[in-house]
Amino acid sequence: MRTHHEEHIATTSRLHDFVDITDDIQMILTGSGISGGQVTVLVRDNSCSLLINEKESGLFDDIKKAMDRLGSPGILVGSRSVVVPASEGKLKLGGWQRVLLMELGQDPGSRSIVVQIVGE
Repeated sequence: MRTHHEEHIATTSRLHDFVDITDDIQMILTGSGISGGQVTVLVRDNSCSLLINEKESGLFDDIKKAMDRLGSPGILVGSRSVVVPASEGKLKLGGWQRVLLMELGQDPGSRSIVVQIVGE
């Protein structure tokens, strides 16, 4: 069993911004040399959340409207970490699924993301 640990920076530009980090995570997996296992992604900043879903503007608009209505800090949307299986050197997501970082804070900017891969 091998492990690989890497940090990545994603940049948000506004409240309720969605940043697709899937390709960045895939590049880290490819560079790790690990072909199968689990990829854990953690966002260190409390003002962000991670979710796996389709990258669809209508969905984003619905989430933003709900957040505005509820005045919620985001505890209803996503979490601070996700785990994605990997096989044959690829993230095993659904056909349209993406790993998305959502900005929940009033002060967007650089967000630290930790990627840890465990496998063979």
